[in-house]
Amino acid sequence: MLTVHVLGDHPALVLAGEELQRCLSQMTGDEVQLIGAQEMTGAAGIWLGVADALGDAARLPKVRDAAWDDASCVRSAGDALIIGGTNPRSVLMGAYEYLRRLGAEWLWPGDDGEVLPAIDDVPLQGFDLVCAPPHRHRGVCIEGAPALEHVLDMIAWMPKVGYNAYFLQFQVAGYFWRLWYEHRLNSEWDDARELTEDECEALDRQVVAEVKRRGLLLHQVGHGWTAAALGLPTDGWVTYKGEIADAERELIAQVNGERRLWGDIPINTELCYSNPEARRRMVDAVLAWADRHREVDALHFWLSDAPNNHCECAACSEYSPADWYAVLANELSPRLAQMAPGMKIVLLAYHDLLWPPEEVAINRDHDNLISMFAPISRCYAHSMADPECDSGEQLERPARNQMAMPRHNRQLVDLWRIWGWGDRDNSFCFDYHFMWPWMGDRLSIDLATLMPQDLKDYVAMDLGGLMNCGAQRSFYPTGWPYWATARLLCGETAGPDERERYFRLAYGDDGETAMAFLDGVVEAAGAPRHGADWWQQVEPGQAGRLRAHLDAFAGTLDDCAVAAGGRHARSWRLLQHYHQLLGRYAAMQEHREAGRIDEAVAEVEAAEDFLRRTEPETARALDGYTLLRYLAGLREQWRRAQ
Repeated sequence: MLTVHVLGDHPALVLAGEELQRCLSQMTGDEVQLIGAQEMTGAAGIWLGVADALGDAARLPKVRDAAWDDASCVRSAGDALIIGGTNPRSVLMGAYEYLRRLGAEWLWPGDDGEVLPAIDDVPLQGFDLVCAPPHRHRGVCIEGAPALEHVLDMIAWMPKVGYNAYFLQFQVAGYFWRLWYEHRLNSEWDDARELTEDECEALDRQVVAEVKRRGLLLHQVGHGWTAAALGLPTDGWVTYKGEIADAERELIAQVNGERRLWGDIPINTELCYSNPEARRRMVDAVLAWADRHREVDALHFWLSDAPNNHCECAACSEYSPADWYAVLANELSPRLAQMAPGMKIVLLAYHDLLWPPEEVAINRDHDNLISMFAPISRCYAHSMADPECDSGEQLERPARNQMAMPRHNRQLVDLWRIWGWGDRDNSFCFDYHFMWPWMGDRLSIDLATLMPQDLKDYVAMDLGGLMNCGAQRSFYPTGWPYWATARLLCGETAGPDERERYFRLAYGDDGETAMAFLDGVVEAAGAPRHGADWWQQVEPGQAGRLRAHLDAFAGTLDDCAVAAGGRHARSWRLLQHYHQLLGRYAAMQEHREAGRIDEAVAEVEAAEDFLRRTEPETARALDGYTLLRYLAGLREQWRRAQ
């Protein structure tokens, strides 16, 4: 009987042992024993532990910070197999990597994405593997409209493929939970219900518990601190029409001569940062929340989520927005370092803050600051540092509240370089590949081509990884791009061989047919449009060519779906659904290009109806809310253009 020895009681170590026991038992049909151990004895079996517990048996590479840097090993030592890591999370990842070497795979979140092939026995000899991801930061951020099960499936999937951090936005993530449970934009669901604040907090707690169970790095909050300073709602882009007392109104940024909420949305409202009371309230709100949530590893400290709304009073105008941000960071950093030494603060280069401070240097002496670059206006038709993506305009610092968001990547990259953060370990990119581009870029197909170059560009920009800001359900029509992103972040390749293997596991013996269909869509529809035209589904004049490609594959997809079973059937059903949706996209664009706007709008409405009716079939892979919101905006845009 194979024995798995677990050195330590951290939940991630225990889970690593349980997962090896479960998977190896299923793969071999034999019983696997799981026992706890106090020290390494060299007995036969598999030994799991962090580097300190394993001693010389681990031989892991040195890392700068064992709590943040992942390195794992899978090594044979006589009759034993050593799976070690720099931290419990890395040990769990090492266990999954060992299973992958035996043929296991996790194609997408959920039980049906797991592949556990049958093997005759469990090999323990011949292993000398070290995994040390080149990117410290490999995260996923909650967005879109998820149910609890969607988020928990994502969190369970993350260490299996190499992600190490989860970001739960806002003080309470109720904004996102409500989008699903209230089934906004899809009235055909019959179980819609409103959530109380207590229910949203309970959902958050379940997420945090599963993040911590796996030893993943927990990021929280972001926008909302300006609202917290005013005692107003902080959990999302909600409006507030209530009264504001004079004492609080004096803390609000003065814009165009008025101190009022920006668009009636508290989290989009800046403060009068020259006012010491405004800064005190904001910093105190951060510290009070951090004190109640000591489990957080990275506390995001952002300003508002709107541009060109900074205070124009005489005192505030003496400094740029980023200088006031530096003042706030310098007031917060030492106090948080004293109160919660292990907690990091994440600063945000975004909107007006893409331009760095001019007068105030950010004090980094406390080693608790991370800088995050968020190029929200970037172009996804080009990689992040593609020199071809250039407006030709020279950067010039804008006047206060006159910021024009760059639409070309060269300007965005230059702004980050002006920041000059220069610390890959404590910086990363907050990018939106799985938030919007998948809607305008044939629903994520080409991201698998874009992502490898983007990650290389991040390295050249001294960015230490990626936080994926995107819908939790971005596995439509295939999970390949999200899976490939994880492997690339871990330093693995995701080329033709890996893609062929993924599609074979996902679609069965006809995996090459699925690849040919998706590749043909890209070829027929044309190259991705520039970011400014992200809504454009198909290159002008190419809709007929796309329709011909869809017609050619219609019968083939149906035949493959009929013949498939298990997870293969699920993959083919999604391709059939995607095939039908693309047909509607082609029709809407043909009508629009011919000037038949009423017919084009009718096709958009037909696509919306199709998505609503079929959402129960696609919900785990496709964020219907996000796509429906996009189509509703497209429909109204075309109507206004008439």
